[in-house]
Amino acid sequence: MKIKIALIAVLALAAGWLQADSLPDESLGLSKTSVYEDPVPPEFAYSDLPPKKSGVLPRFWEEAPPQIPHKVDKLIPITVKLNKCLECHDTPDDIGDKVKGEPTPMPESHYVKEGKDMTMSSRRHFCTLCHVPQAGVTNLVGNTFKGD
Repeated sequence: MKIKIALIAVLALAAGWLQADSLPDESLGLSKTSVYEDPVPPEFAYSDLPPKKSGVLPRFWEEAPPQIPHKVDKLIPITVKLNKCLECHDTPDDIGDKVKGEPTPMPESHYVKEGKDMTMSSRRHFCTLCHVPQAGVTNLVGNTFKGD
């Protein structure tokens, strides 16, 4: 008898589930579009200014890595053996001395001391891991972060 009642209850639930209205795709996530839609960000272009003319971009919080204010398409891929960023930014004698119109020297944290010489740390060769080129783009998802 108990098995019959349980079976009837399960069948009633299954029948109700089959007749239930489904949720629209637009109500399933944070986005107001269908979960099956693949949003494509608008096209953008990096600044066409040469590196020495592009200036320094603001940092969003204290100690944030500086943003790259110029194109990097001709500088990548960056490898241990080939890092074109070093041609302009590897100036250990200028650590802490930012001169307007000149490339920003890498900070002391990017170097290791070998005898009397400073050489770039092997842990810091992949610049675009922390430093990112910027372009004027809109957010795909809203953001309320307020920098310093």
